[in-house]
Amino acid sequence: MESNQDLINSPLQIDTTAHVHLAETAKWANFLAIVGFVLSGILALVALFAGTFVSTMSRGFGNSSSMIGAGFVTFLYLIIAAVYFFMSLFLYRFASKMKLALNSNDQENLNNSFMNLKNLYRMMGILTIIYLCFIALALVVGIGGALMMR
Repeated sequence: MESNQDLINSPLQIDTTAHVHLAETAKWANFLAIVGFVLSGILALVALFAGTFVSTMSRGFGNSSSMIGAGFVTFLYLIIAAVYFFMSLFLYRFASKMKLALNSNDQENLNNSFMNLKNLYRMMGILTIIYLCFIALALVVGIGGALMMR
């Protein structure tokens, strides 16, 4: 495997095949980003109504902590909507900068495009680590609970 310095000093270029693949990738990324913006907006709207729904449903059961639960559900949905929005924003910036770079042969836009792609994957990686930690915690709590029941 080559080191980073070898790749930087090599005559690595975007040839015709890579150009076609990157242009198509940018089109699909743009589509997915726009869908992501719409879905994050819908999710934010759902967040506002989900809290009301949880509050209304728990009042029927005589639960006094319904406002806390409703607030938590709203907060959780808003956090998810914000994360999805920023992931879509990085994807949109990647797509738009890539299209611009490929059309104008601009190295700065190409670099910015890849920086946004890197940021998207970094965010996805961090979220994956957080998710795996929650899964591991749930597994430990589940096994501990099962052992306590014996």
